[in-house]
Amino acid sequence: MSNGPSQPPNDQPDWLDPFEQLANEQLDRGSSCDQVHPIVANWFDKLMDGAPPESRDSVLQANSCLATEVLFSSPEYLIESMLERASEDEIATWIEQILMIGRAFEISLRSGELDDL
Repeated sequence: MSNGPSQPPNDQPDWLDPFEQLANEQLDRGSSCDQVHPIVANWFDKLMDGAPPESRDSVLQANSCLATEVLFSSPEYLIESMLERASEDEIATWIEQILMIGRAFEISLRSGELDDL
């Protein structure tokens, strides 16, 4: 099923290391999960109570295509485990929803809605 490399469950890709290091450095300078998490949780709750961001049909189609690419490039052990519990279409829809939430998050960051972060 997977076009990407298979990785053990507790192994994260090396390219994530700089992001994790930067986040840890920033959190040590005064921000903390205790401060950030309530803001993000409140934003997420409002998003889930409302509608997804307005999107052109082409953007919705691109998001769907991206979800398929993410699905097919996911680690095989992960996909096999999920396929024991859900269909490929259900997994792709879930990934598409995650991508849509990410898009809404980016829109909120750019619009200033999350400036308190």
